[in-house]
Amino acid sequence: ELWKLSYGALGFSIVPRPVYGHGMIYFSTSFMRPEILAVRYSDSPTTKPYIAWRFSKQAPQKPSPLLVDDLLYFVGDKGGIATCLDARSGEIIWQERLGGNFSASPLLADGKIFFCSHEGVTTVVAPGKEFTKLASNTLDGSLMASPAAVDHSLFLRTDQALYQIQK
Repeated sequence: ELWKLSYGALGFSIVPRPVYGHGMIYFSTSFMRPEILAVRYSDSPTTKPYIAWRFSKQAPQKPSPLLVDDLLYFVGDKGGIATCLDARSGEIIWQERLGGNFSASPLLADGKIFFCSHEGVTTVVAPGKEFTKLASNTLDGSLMASPAAVDHSLFLRTDQALYQIQK
C-alpha cells in the first residue's frame, strides 16, 4: 500500500470508476450519500493526497464521471440531472434536467457527449461551458450499460438487444 485516503463512512457499493486529470483523481463515493470528490494526487512519496473539493448536489451513485479538458461531466441516477463542473475548482458550470434514470456512464465520442437513460433515451450534448443539446433518440428497451465507441460506430446495449449505430 503506497497510500490511503479516508473520505468518511459514506455507505456501500462503490460502483463508479475514478478518472484522472489535472493532478487529481475524481470519483463518486457511495449509495447512501453520494458525493463527487476531487483528490489532489502526487506520485512524490513526501506529498500525501488530500481532498481538494467535494460536490454533492445530484452526485451519481452508479454512473462514472467523464473528464473532458477542464470540465467534469456526470449525471444523477434519479431524475437525470446532468452536471458540468470546473474540474479544477468544483464550481458548477451548468446543470440541466435530462429526465429519466441513469446507470450508464456518459461517453465522449466524435466530439459529443452521450447520456443513456434506463428509459431507452440517448441524449447527445456538446461539450462546453454552455449546455447545448444536439439530439435525443429513443430505442426499444432499457439502457443501463455504458455505451462504447469503436471507429465510427456507437454500440448501445439495451435489456433486449445490442445496437450498432453509425452516421
